Amino acid sequence: MDVLDDIWTPGIAVAICGTAVGPCAAERGHHYAQRGNAFWTLLHASGLAPEVLTPSDEAALPALGIGLVDLVRRFDGPQRFDVRSFEDTLGRAGPGWVAFNGRVGAEAVARDLGEPRPALGRQRWTFAGARVFVLPSSSGANQRKDHGGRPDRLSWWSELATLALADRAA
Repeated sequence: MDVLDDIWTPGIAVAICGTAVGPCAAERGHHYAQRGNAFWTLLHASGLAPEVLTPSDEAALPALGIGLVDLVRRFDGPQRFDVRSFEDTLGRAGPGWVAFNGRVGAEAVARDLGEPRPALGRQRWTFAGARVFVLPSSSGANQRKDHGGRPDRLSWWSELATLALADRAA
């Protein structure tokens, strides 16, 4: 089955890239709809969104300069990374930043490009003409106490917001 539709308009400030839509989100018909996923809270707390949104508000994201794109283009068994299709989509969206929500997708793309395994934060490489940032996953399963040497996930999301919003203001 196809994954949920990507959400973006050309020229967005940041495309937040998930690895794959989970079964719960697919069933509910919205990105990041799983209980325990901190995506919507992190989006607001970081400054990327002016208020706490819910999965049903996802269509409002492009007006905020945010898009949602997933690396796995079909959900029918084992994850298959379609890096070329993903790159084509991002090329059409034209974001200033590609922000991977978790390391799995970032690692797949880096491997495809011949780049070393990425750490959290800003990367030295670009993808689809955009700068790359790797966020700690917003998944409820990612509740570790160590997030790349920082005390929490929010500090990484806030750093991305600072970078993306500065570009948008320029």
